[in-house]
Amino acid sequence: MPDVVDTVPPAIDQKGNIVIWWVPAIADLTAPKASTELGAVTAFRITHSLTTDGWPLTGSQATKLDERLGLLTPLESLDTLTQTFGSGIKYADSSAASSAAVVLKLTAPATSKSGFFVERRNVSNGVLATAAQPVRSIPATVGPQIRGPLDGNGKFTYLQQVAITGPIVEGILAV
Repeated sequence: MPDVVDTVPPAIDQKGNIVIWWVPAIADLTAPKASTELGAVTAFRITHSLTTDGWPLTGSQATKLDERLGLLTPLESLDTLTQTFGSGIKYADSSAASSAAVVLKLTAPATSKSGFFVERRNVSNGVLATAAQPVRSIPATVGPQIRGPLDGNGKFTYLQQVAITGPIVEGILAV
């Protein structure tokens, strides 16, 4: 390909263009159903409960050293891909029925709660879930709520550890 002048590709803002749901059950992670799974009375949008640093899902990939006789520079190969929530999620304390503080609260005597986080990016959070929207489904178990730190001028928060319990699946919403 001949050299061309660089152009700046357009980018989509994160603010206002992400939705995160907590969904208790999903039959097919590659195609969660917008109407019956994300639209179930037991599924909730928890996006606006999360603090700006409260959705730390990230990934990294390790490398393996591949040293060879006679090579002055060791080679490398790709190793395990790790996706993690690090120290867990962080969200505002609230008594609203659809808030993360209520939705993710454990019911005694349970010590954890399992379900799925479904993340939709690059679509306005003012748009309802419909078929053909790209999503990623994250099988997860959350631990007990831990009261967040006080800073004297913010909102009360909760911290909650998250264990990823299965492969994270990139998919498309079904009807």
